[in-house]
Amino acid sequence: MRNFLLPFLALVLIGSTAVTFPRLSVEHKAPCKSCHVSPSGGGMRNEFANYAVALNELTLPATKDIAVKNYKAPRLSESLTFGFDTRHLIFDDGTMFRMQADFFANVELFENMNYTLRFSETGITENYGIFYTNKKKYFVRFGRFAPSFGLKQSDHKSFNRERLGHGSLDYLDGFGVGIDIGGHLISAEIMNYGKQSIFMGHFMKTANLNSVGVFGGSSVQLPEKEAGHTRYPQAKALFGGLSYNRLTMMGEVDLVGSSNDTLISYLNLTTRLEYGVYLISEYNFFDGNRDIADGTEEYYRFSLEFYPISFFQIRPSYTYYTEGIKKDKTDFFVQVHLGY
Repeated sequence: MRNFLLPFLALVLIGSTAVTFPRLSVEHKAPCKSCHVSPSGGGMRNEFANYAVALNELTLPATKDIAVKNYKAPRLSESLTFGFDTRHLIFDDGTMFRMQADFFANVELFENMNYTLRFSETGITENYGIFYTNKKKYFVRFGRFAPSFGLKQSDHKSFNRERLGHGSLDYLDGFGVGIDIGGHLISAEIMNYGKQSIFMGHFMKTANLNSVGVFGGSSVQLPEKEAGHTRYPQAKALFGGLSYNRLTMMGEVDLVGSSNDTLISYLNLTTRLEYGVYLISEYNFFDGNRDIADGTEEYYRFSLEFYPISFFQIRPSYTYYTEGIKKDKTDFFVQVHLGY
């Protein structure tokens, strides 16, 4: 199966004119900034995401009218908006694990200048300012934020997220500049980790090709010096996605290390059974022959994503491990997410 999936993913990425981000961007043929405060996606959502997208797409048809009539905008004043995310995992033995508990605030200091903060149990974990110019074609970002690299899928424990330093709690002090013209986003960032600097280069493009949504891009991560098991190793990413009707597919391939001797790949296929109900299949592969004796880890995950209302998600997931230290083992858990 692995011998089939990896070449198939590569063909999809090479054959498309763009590459991918999370599925809603591919489905709507729109850049991630349409729904997020951050130009590269992830983190705090804006009002358009909460109303135009979440209420109209993620809410079950049976409860949509109730949700629309009782919708409250996440705005405290003309210049201040807010949001929150809390996620818990409930395992098959009844135990619970808290994944996330964040509160967001976004202040429009001046026209075309915003400041965003993320509050968690440990205090302020993310805070950055963004200044736009020339009708928001160009921007400068500064502060502490998540580096722009690869896909920002919701599974922060996937190999291509966690092992490249892009987990759910990984924010770095940095400075970045970007250009957003005609759906093309190009950004460059200098981040600080410990005693070294890390350069992040990121490109993405979203397009509509005869009712087929395509989304693609590439990223590069270059630490000032690479010493063994650094948290942010040298890495290159190619990611992409396609969406048609009820089906959306996206994936990412990463080459890690100065000699490209570590391979990480991710593949996601999402089927919309009904608005508010999604069937999701995921594939994760890691070949780390530089650091791991057996060199290979692999697992499949199958989930049912259910939104009784736009800001409340229930997601039971079954995971089967086919390679690595958990080979032939399975996991079952239910993710409960409340976010606005």
